[in-house]
Amino acid sequence: MKIDNVKKICVVGAGNMGHQISLLCAIHGYKTTCTDVVPEILKKAEKFADTYLPGRVEKGKMAKDVAEAARKRISFTPDLKEAAREADFVIEAATEILDLKRKIFTDLDRHAPAHAILATNSSYLVSSLIADATKRPSQVVNMHFFNPALVMKLVEVVKGPHVSDETAKTTMDLSEKLEKIPVLLKKEVEGFLLNRIFRVIGQEALWMLEMGIATA
Repeated sequence: MKIDNVKKICVVGAGNMGHQISLLCAIHGYKTTCTDVVPEILKKAEKFADTYLPGRVEKGKMAKDVAEAARKRISFTPDLKEAAREADFVIEAATEILDLKRKIFTDLDRHAPAHAILATNSSYLVSSLIADATKRPSQVVNMHFFNPALVMKLVEVVKGPHVSDETAKTTMDLSEKLEKIPVLLKKEVEGFLLNRIFRVIGQEALWMLEMGIATA
């Protein structure tokens, strides 16, 4: 599937990352459905949309008609089947628990259209650990946003050995449509790109502290 065919997006998980990703997609013209099994979290996500958009207008950061159109494009439901049934692209932003993610992807595989790409926003679980829970492994990919997703520009797209070239390209293209700066990792690696770099920086800082070169 190519980027021009992506019209509707489903975001699974309405927590801190999920509700921001949902709103980001709606702001950039996609009909977006956000879903979560916890009613309180879903209600909080909807309240965020109702306050964030008018707030941007008040600050002069967004035109009123743009904000109103974005609000009309986003909806919230506790029903995963309803959220995914017409989605062209799904972004899972649930808790970082592998068994939970595999269960979600099994359900998504059953409910989402056959052409839909299923992406995980996981910051460290590679999609090859999840892909075989579906019948469409070539359409399962990592699409990692950084917090806060409405602000941070970088998106890590990880192309595991099971991911098709078309899936990777469409995911990169969607990132750009959302006005992000995507980086493609051609192979799966623990920690992806930024976490590995930050780990080395942290080790070097601790070494300089231990050697008495610099204070904390």
